[in-house]
Amino acid sequence: MMSSASTQGGSAWVDEPPPLVRWRRWPVRDNFLAGALAIFGLIGAGAFVYWQTDKLHLAIGAAAVLVVASWRFFVPVTFELNAEGVHQWIWGRHRRIPWSEIRRHQVFSSGVLLLPYEEGSPIEIMQGVFLPWGLRRDEVMAQIRYYLDPTAGS
Repeated sequence: MMSSASTQGGSAWVDEPPPLVRWRRWPVRDNFLAGALAIFGLIGAGAFVYWQTDKLHLAIGAAAVLVVASWRFFVPVTFELNAEGVHQWIWGRHRRIPWSEIRRHQVFSSGVLLLPYEEGSPIEIMQGVFLPWGLRRDEVMAQIRYYLDPTAGS
């Protein structure tokens, strides 16, 4: 839907903000094959360390380090995009990133990376937020176009 806004030179059409979009992403559950491979990979890595060192504590430590490094794969994350910005809920904790703090974004086939700086640097990816859109690509891109790239149109 469109709403009209009048200007001195006549009337101009202004897009209404897109409706909020909320979705949950839990990779280990959403993709059974990838989840099973990840779990078998962790077990396999632990088994390999045990086979090489014959020390159970090192095998458990190696598997634990891999779990910590890939924790986002095993934890459900709820995302919401609305007029206030990007919201994330992880383990009941809420984080909000206002649209005004997002300086740049990069679109990939599986989601969009939101970055805090205009100029690119290798470390900025660590401070960015990746939004995996799953089946919500069009809804997420509508929010990105409206709030971050209004000149792109619909």
